[in-house]
Amino acid sequence: MTTTTMARTWHLLPGLRPEPLASYLAGLGLIRVLGEQTDKDAAATWTPDGLAVTTHVKDIARWLADDYKPTPVLSPWNGGSGFGAKDKKPLRRLASLRGSTSPRLASLNAAIETADAVVAKARKHGWITDAGVADKAAVVLEFRNTCPDELLPWIDTAIVLTDDQTFFPPVLGTGGNDGRLEFSTNFHQQVLGITSGKERTRVLAAARDLLAGTQQATLSDVPIGQFDPGSAGGPGSSRFGAADTLANPWSFVLTVEGAMLFAASAARRNQHAAGRAAMPFTVNPSPDGSDSGAAGEESRGELWAPIWHAGLTLAEIRQLFAEARASWRGRPARRAADFYAATRTLGVARGIDEFVRYGLQRRNGLAFTAVPLDRVVVSERPAVQLSAKVEDWVSRIEASGASNAVDEALRGFRREHLEFARDGGPLALARMLAALTSLEMAVGRSGRAKDSAGIRFAPAAGPFFEVLRELGEPEFRIAAGLASCATWPAEGEGPVRTMRHLLLPVDPAEQGSQPRWRDAPLVSGFGTRRLAGVLADVLVWRSRTAAADRNAGKFRGIPAFPYGAGVPAADLHALASGELDDTRLDLYLRACLALNWRGVNPGWTAGKPGIPVTTLALLHPLAAGLRLGSPRDMADGEKVPALSPEWAARLASGQPNQVRGVHDEAAARLRQAGGWTTVPAPPARATPDGTRIAAALVPRCLNPMAVLRIIALDPAAGQDTARRPAEVVQGTNPEQPEEL
Repeated sequence: MTTTTMARTWHLLPGLRPEPLASYLAGLGLIRVLGEQTDKDAAATWTPDGLAVTTHVKDIARWLADDYKPTPVLSPWNGGSGFGAKDKKPLRRLASLRGSTSPRLASLNAAIETADAVVAKARKHGWITDAGVADKAAVVLEFRNTCPDELLPWIDTAIVLTDDQTFFPPVLGTGGNDGRLEFSTNFHQQVLGITSGKERTRVLAAARDLLAGTQQATLSDVPIGQFDPGSAGGPGSSRFGAADTLANPWSFVLTVEGAMLFAASAARRNQHAAGRAAMPFTVNPSPDGSDSGAAGEESRGELWAPIWHAGLTLAEIRQLFAEARASWRGRPARRAADFYAATRTLGVARGIDEFVRYGLQRRNGLAFTAVPLDRVVVSERPAVQLSAKVEDWVSRIEASGASNAVDEALRGFRREHLEFARDGGPLALARMLAALTSLEMAVGRSGRAKDSAGIRFAPAAGPFFEVLRELGEPEFRIAAGLASCATWPAEGEGPVRTMRHLLLPVDPAEQGSQPRWRDAPLVSGFGTRRLAGVLADVLVWRSRTAAADRNAGKFRGIPAFPYGAGVPAADLHALASGELDDTRLDLYLRACLALNWRGVNPGWTAGKPGIPVTTLALLHPLAAGLRLGSPRDMADGEKVPALSPEWAARLASGQPNQVRGVHDEAAARLRQAGGWTTVPAPPARATPDGTRIAAALVPRCLNPMAVLRIIALDPAAGQDTARRPAEVVQGTNPEQPEEL
């Protein structure tokens, strides 16, 4: 489709689209040769219907067939490029080029003369021998220093030399070849065909086919390689076995021309020492974030092809590729997760609206394939910045080469990290944090990994909670309540411990020291045993150690944890009755254990359960410390009723008779404390799971007295309330000691 206005023509080219990679690169190649050779003001934009080009050229296909001049493409450092003694067909192609008098091939012929001189020098110095190329870096450096400027884009796209290493940008394989496919000599073959003038009608028809997305002209035997898997042929490409490689010759020629916009610039080479950082929009491979990735799959890397919706001239496109800004945390993106994060945090160059993420994967023998992995719309999601707070510790593990379990956990974190950077949202954040805790646990079991990674400092939960609270699930509220639980030991009785320091192999910092690894968690089994059983063991641990608390002498019995975010009673009763999703609770608890919950006040509403678990309703007021009125109303030395120390172990046993016994003893304690008349213990057949009751006693409960009144008669109702049990709403996380 074309539209002409004021001597400029708008062309819509349905045959040039962002996928496959060959089509995208051919689109870049077209605007590049138009802008360099005939119309510097030509502008291109990607539309849903194909590439749109505005130019003074009225018939682009005719211009290609009659006037296009190939960019010099030569690779004397490669075997099979036409400069080796054994390169029979490539030698004949170079000979044909040398013998051509076409002005369209003048630049290419001049470059061939330079290449011949470099090869002669390389043979003299032993860089090239009869056996092949002995010193590729020396050949490349000599060629780059002496070649015409027109050759630099090809050289800088094919190979990047640093002080001590050679890098191959994946867009051109390994220095301009893909397995047995050498790009430069195949470029020569197609160039000879389209510039000879002998088959102009077919050449013109092929150009029209490419631009229009049609297939009127006969396809040629063109080894398109990694750029277009559908045309590459090879084993399994046909119902009869292996199909021939057939493609439009213009597709290959313009693909090579377009690939040269990915040339590594000197500015990027000097600014970033890492070789891949110098390659535009190119990052290290990752199998995650797509349906086609697989662990252990060999990959050359990833290419993120930028898409823009505003018309850009070649000069503007060159600037976009030269800058190639995809920055995360102030440095170039190095892997897919970094690139996703850059697209969500204004870390990419202005003017880019989308990216097509390609993985260059080994899929067919020795050959590689450009696999489209994702289509990424650039959009701001500030919450993605949170991932920056957890990345540094993980980066220390990546170089440890520790156990298989650590490697598996690290891959799990990378997967969830990438998905959070890509998708954002509270659930993706929870999964990333949960994977971080799983990784921390795996590292804690590996001596080598512990030495390499060091201890992890949990970031403040506040900023994370602002996103996670959108989950709005009872499992999350319970997980936050559990993770925020903390002790307050008396002077000289050890450091403050949070749930992290019980379930993970981590000891908190003591005065004048840093946190450190433990050989094993204080409460074992998290991640390997039933979660309710692990939490019941936490209550047992609390019962054994509460005597060391700063205020232990004020209680008759032992209270649960003195600090922590209060959880709605309805949620805790749902936990005790088995109504919640244990898998979900485990996920959210892992996520919350990755954070430091000091000072976080969720402000949840205290809700009442519809049908309470009666034993839990009796125990919750005692777990909080059953305070009668205000402290000044209590007799001197009178202690606050709390849980009996042995109740936790009896509940954790899960035996119905033990649960009923605890129920009866709790009811008796409430009668003694304030004359409460409570419901009797449930019959054996209806006795709830004591392990779950114990688990539900670990977090602090919001307004437990309101639930007690559902199942017990309040002796103070309608009377003087001086000694009525206090209704303190524990909805916030009380001010915690500085040690937290």
